[in-house]
Amino acid sequence: MHVMLCSNNVELVGAASRAFSEDGYHLTVCECGLEALGIVEVMDADLLILDLDTPGLDGLLIVAAVKELAPTLPIVAVSTKPQVDARAVSHKGVSYATLPSGSAGTMQLLLTGLVQTERTRFPSNAGSVDRS
Repeated sequence: MHVMLCSNNVELVGAASRAFSEDGYHLTVCECGLEALGIVEVMDADLLILDLDTPGLDGLLIVAAVKELAPTLPIVAVSTKPQVDARAVSHKGVSYATLPSGSAGTMQLLLTGLVQTERTRFPSNAGSVDRS
C-alpha cells in the first residue's frame, strides 16, 4: 500500500515513518500542498493523509484540487489542534482526526488505525497499485 503524507510536522512525519515502515507500506512525504498536488498528478497512491496545520494552501483548496486530479484517492485530514476547516473538509467526504501532540507512540498507533480504517472503507481503489 502506498500512503502519501502532506505535512511539515517533524513529530507527525516521524510517527508516520515508523508506523508505515513497520507495516511494510510505502510512504511518500511532501511538506506543502503544492508539492502534494504535483506528486498526486504523477504518482499512484492508495491514501493521502493531509495535515491541515501545514502552511501554504488552504486545506479545502488542497482537497478540491486532489479530488480533481485523483478522484478515487481517499483523503484523511489530520491535525494536532482543532481546526476551523475540519467541518468543511468533512462535508467534502474527507475523514478527519485530531492527533495528540507530544505523544509519538499514540500518534503512531492512531495513524496505523486510520490507514486500516481507510483500507476497509476503500478496499479496491480504482487506478491505484497495491505496493504492500
